[in-house]
Amino acid sequence: MIICTRCGEKNDDENRFCEQCGKKLQSSRQPTNPNERSSGPLDRFMHRGMPDESRLDLGRMLEAWGYLFLLGGIAAACAWFDTWWPIYPAVALIALLARLRNI
Repeated sequence: MIICTRCGEKNDDENRFCEQCGKKLQSSRQPTNPNERSSGPLDRFMHRGMPDESRLDLGRMLEAWGYLFLLGGIAAACAWFDTWWPIYPAVALIALLARLRNI
């Protein structure tokens, strides 16, 4: 049984393309042993059974929230010290970083 990484549809092992969405199926993936431990702490809690595309989306979302909290911290520091000029280059740098990381 091969699960499509785009739509999650279960397909037969002989299929090369998903019956639901038509995406090429990735048959090189080896079946996992249920007794085998995960590679990291996030895999144990959040990524078990998730398609690779969903993992990538989750990682991008968490990274975007990290940038948002960083920008919020800089804004709070600017408000505390009553000087707003540092927020302008911070916004530009965070936007450039997010653009380069394809978020």
